[in-house]
Order: sequence, then C-alpha cells, then structure tokens
Amino acid sequence: MTTLRSTALTAMSLALFAGAAVAATATEATATPRINACGSSYALLKSWPIQAQYWTSDAGKTKGYIDVYYSGATGKNCAIARPVDGVHLPRGIKVKIGKTGSGWAELDGYQANFTKYAGPVYVFARNACISFEGGFTYNATWDSSSAWSRYTSKHCG
Repeated sequence: MTTLRSTALTAMSLALFAGAAVAATATEATATPRINACGSSYALLKSWPIQAQYWTSDAGKTKGYIDVYYSGATGKNCAIARPVDGVHLPRGIKVKIGKTGSGWAELDGYQANFTKYAGPVYVFARNACISFEGGFTYNATWDSSSAWSRYTSKHCG
C-alpha cells in the first residue's frame, strides 16, 4: 500500500510539474502580433528588432520590431513598428522608411502618441535599397526608457 501511495504521489508530482512547465512557457512575453496593415499584396520580408537604448537599465534588449513588407505588384516596401508584449506603457511609437540615399519618404507617429503600432509607411524602391527606423518610449513617466533602432541599405533589389 505504501509503494502504491508513493507511486501515485510521484505521478501526481510529475503531472503538476509538467503542467507548471507548460504554463510557464505560455506566459512568457512574446511579440505583439504582426499587423499587416500594408495591404493584401504585401508579403513579410523580415521583422527587425527595436532595442533598448544604451543608457537604459535594459540596454540592448529587444523591446519591439519593425516589420518590413514588399509588394511586387506595386514595387513598394512598407514598414510597421510595434512593441513587444509586456513593455510597460509603450507610447510615442514612430516609424520611418525611405529609399537609401534619397531621404525619408514617409513617417508615422510624429504627430500622434500611438501605443499599439505605427505605420504603415511606404516607399517605392524597386531595384533599390531601403532604410528604415522606429522606436518608442516605455515605462512609467518618472522612469522613462527608450527603444530605437535604425537600419540602412536593406532589402536591396
């Protein structure tokens, strides 16, 4: 009887441990879902990380993404900036895109205080490289942090 009870307790403990491991995995912070607001002809090329600035306590950590899309039908690239789930009070989300060497074609979030995502912004860049940047501030107003990343000469062609 003692062996049976010990076996049952061990099995219950293993089941609880496995359930806790699954629950822990499910609650880890993940990226805010991609929002393809660019249009149905746009396909995702890549998500580029937006990292916390060097002066912040979490410098270098990924705090969001710039999703870059392309439409062969229009010859345009599109970008959207979004925070990672779990970033406390994201605000002032901004994004820019341009043809490398030609300045910024479009920007979004500079006249607004977006908290979910910024964009879409577009640039015609068939057979050319693009540059893009994006970021935002986060945390409480008394402990503001910043995340910002810039990428130049990407997705050439």
